[in-house]
Amino acid sequence: KIVKIWVDDFAGASKKMDPVIYNAIIAEAHKRNIRVAAHLYYLSDARKLVSSGVDIIAHSIRDSIVDDDFLDNMRARKVVYIPTLSLDEFSFIYSRKPEWINDQFFKASLEPGVYEMITSEKYKDEVKNSPLLTRNINGLKIAMANLERIADAGILIAMGTDSGALPIRAQGFSEHLELELMVQSGMSPLQTIAAATSGSAKALNIDDRFGTIEKGKTADLLVLNADPITDIKNTRKIEAVYKAGVKIK
Repeated sequence: KIVKIWVDDFAGASKKMDPVIYNAIIAEAHKRNIRVAAHLYYLSDARKLVSSGVDIIAHSIRDSIVDDDFLDNMRARKVVYIPTLSLDEFSFIYSRKPEWINDQFFKASLEPGVYEMITSEKYKDEVKNSPLLTRNINGLKIAMANLERIADAGILIAMGTDSGALPIRAQGFSEHLELELMVQSGMSPLQTIAAATSGSAKALNIDDRFGTIEKGKTADLLVLNADPITDIKNTRKIEAVYKAGVKIK
């Protein structure tokens, strides 16, 4: 079980949760053996939340580069980090023409009408003229730099995307884009695959049954026809999918 809290002012558009409230939530959740994940944006909030006992940072720190003291505190408290880089890329990427915009793997993941919307000049101009465009672009750059530092510090990283929360965050494609962005941040392909599998299972406390290929664990398998270690984009070259040992369409 996990309680998720929101500690963010959405670029000044709303009031941020008071520390008195989230301290009480963390304390009450922990009394019941429930972990707490935090949606956040700023390093200052992340610093307070980690010291207050939060278990999972559920989005990237996007305003400042993390320092060694903060990393030491995260590592000592075994805080899990979920960067959701694709969420940040989707916030601005349609202001330009991403190289995957006409990729059939991407197009097949979209809901009806979304491709026509995101490729229209009207939508492109809306994103390009957004007052948050520069903030969003810089936020991703900082997020990627922070992910490299957090990975190098040996902190447990899990994969998340927020895909499906908005139709522009395509479910099924976002997860593969997330792996690519993690590699671009400085993680190795093998590190990113581990984050998406064993790291995510550990974050959910289900690694006794899922996350690695081992005797006694559930046989959830993705079979590829190209090596993702040489190119992380090869995770999109799917040969077969098995759920609990059964091949599915």
